[in-house]
Amino acid sequence: MSHTPLRHTFALLSLLVLVLGPVGCGEGALDDTVPEVEPRPVEALQLGALAERAYAGTEVSSNADVLLDEIGPRISALPSGERAQDFVEERLQAYGVENVRQEPFELLAWDRRSAELQVLEPAALGDATFNILSLGHVGSYDIEAPLLDAGYGTAEEIEALGDEVEGTIVLVDVGSPEGYGRGVHRTEKVTLATRAGAVGFIQVNNREGPLVPVGVATLGDEPTEIPAAAVDLESGTRLLEALAEGPVEVRLVLDNWMERSTAANVLGDIPGATDEVILVGAHLDSWDLAQGAVDNGSGSLAVLDLARALAGHVEATGETPLRTLRFAFWMGEELGLYGSHAHVDAMMRQELTDRYAAVLNLDVVGAPVGLGAMGRPEAEDFMARVRAPLVEAGFELDETHSTGGGIYSDHQPFLLQGVPIVVVRSRQLPEAAGVSHTTADTREVIDEDGISRTAAVSAALLWALANEPELPVITWEEDEIGVKLEELGVRDPLERAGDWRWD
Repeated sequence: MSHTPLRHTFALLSLLVLVLGPVGCGEGALDDTVPEVEPRPVEALQLGALAERAYAGTEVSSNADVLLDEIGPRISALPSGERAQDFVEERLQAYGVENVRQEPFELLAWDRRSAELQVLEPAALGDATFNILSLGHVGSYDIEAPLLDAGYGTAEEIEALGDEVEGTIVLVDVGSPEGYGRGVHRTEKVTLATRAGAVGFIQVNNREGPLVPVGVATLGDEPTEIPAAAVDLESGTRLLEALAEGPVEVRLVLDNWMERSTAANVLGDIPGATDEVILVGAHLDSWDLAQGAVDNGSGSLAVLDLARALAGHVEATGETPLRTLRFAFWMGEELGLYGSHAHVDAMMRQELTDRYAAVLNLDVVGAPVGLGAMGRPEAEDFMARVRAPLVEAGFELDETHSTGGGIYSDHQPFLLQGVPIVVVRSRQLPEAAGVSHTTADTREVIDEDGISRTAAVSAALLWALANEPELPVITWEEDEIGVKLEELGVRDPLERAGDWRWD
């Protein structure tokens, strides 16, 4: 989820010290013991064997015992989030990763208390109960207003409704219209409704069953201006059927906690012979309703496992990568990409783009199915060279090189600066469909073997990126970035978020 970059002096000063490793002062500095390293092309790296060893030694399940079963939901700036940060820090250190540190930043912390929806008119529904939950970054409200069916809540639908939106609580489908061309994020819908004069917002799930998908409701580092909540399909259908018969007046009562606080990213390095960095990250935080296993325990477990594999490879072989490998566990993602934004904001653009050669983001992970790079067809040959030894080693990967991409995850702050974003595509188990941000996001629905395989494939890709003599992707120049983002189809949501800086 996108938000306006943070500008808190304390956070930025802290991060400026921490993110500059492995060069500069302190424990992150390179020293004279780092040997000169010759670049090595993919064909010299035995990537198939590296991935096989990574998969054979997987610790995904044992780490899940702690991260998912013991810690459970991991809420930024609350004790559960701090326990997760400490666990990941300890595991990275135990694996032999160097310069492991926690990187603090400020955020608007949030936690839910209660939510209630009551139908005032028609009286026949006065005693009905509804399965309702608040969205994130929503404060406490008690309002009465008429309901309005706003379809999917897209810009076109809100504009077509015109003055009808004023003073209403809009009811919108969680999805996007068929053939719309892109997904419409809940934050975009809340923003559109607010600007049109709505006094409340209710999102309706489109899947059968009692699940209520939640998520943050703001595009910025501030609470929503209106109450915003979500209901399951049955509740939403009952309200829509009542609207079809005539006017519906409701009372929406939400009670939540918010406070300025701090959380911390966790980072660690395998130092290379140069100050170029290949970064792989996953967000460590989750929503509060379940274990956060799919979103994003799966990605966090994958990054932990590939850190184990690559650190073990370096220890066993004595090899030093040409470029530094950095592992990042972001906090505050679910509340607005706080951790990754803070990390990027702490580095002036020139420093960031001079240092970060490529970024891989693992957010919701299953079994690996292919490789790619966002908006970069020129990476196809390199990805094919990486894929070949992995396929020979038994990893099933599509030949298609994907170049599409989106936003609303922790690669976004890097993408907006033109940093190359590489991709390991993966497939979830069927039972994981639709469980993110709900009470069903539990360990039973994740593919632990698939996560282990994605970690192994990712380790091979990262090792190739860290050693390739000349990378096939380069940072986009400032005047290129807007053009490339428009080609990716993300201009509209970025403009509504205030993150579009190009003509």
